[in-house]
Formats: sequence, C-alpha cells, structure tokens
Amino acid sequence: MTDAERLSKVWWITGIPASSLVIVLVLLAESAHSAGYRGVGDLLSVTQFLIYFAWFRLAWSASRNIVDSTCRPVTRGALAAGLVLSAML
Repeated sequence: MTDAERLSKVWWITGIPASSLVIVLVLLAESAHSAGYRGVGDLLSVTQFLIYFAWFRLAWSASRNIVDSTCRPVTRGALAAGLVLSAML
C-alpha cells in the first residue's frame, strides 16, 4: 500500500486484519498478565501497539486523499484517539 491509496481501501484491506490481530494480542496479554507472566504480557502489549502504529501511519497518510475537507479532521481525530487507546491498553 502506498500513500496514494484511498482511505477506504487502507481501512478495509489492512485495518480489519490489523484490528483483529490487535484484539487477539490484547486478550492474550491480559491473560498472560493475570497468570503472572509479566514479561510475556508486556511483549504482547508492545507487539499489539506496534501493529496498530504501523496501520495508523498508513491510514494517516491515506487520510490526505479525502476529498471532503470536513471529514479529514474527524478521520484524523478518530485515528489519534485509537492510537491513544492502543497505548493505554
């Protein structure tokens, strides 16, 4: 995928697999933390954040291609909120 891709293409083709993987990693990290495997849980948490961050950068770049200028700040705000939430998990 390149910066010139449409945001909808980035969202559906890479966003759904990335978010599914992030959800699985969050659940595994929480299980590892509650089982006492702190190092494994932390590694899984860092991995899920890096996966989301890679997708975030791709989606942020593609958001420049949104034609409607009123939707661009909303889209970027949602992406930034997702990044903050991903960092908090």
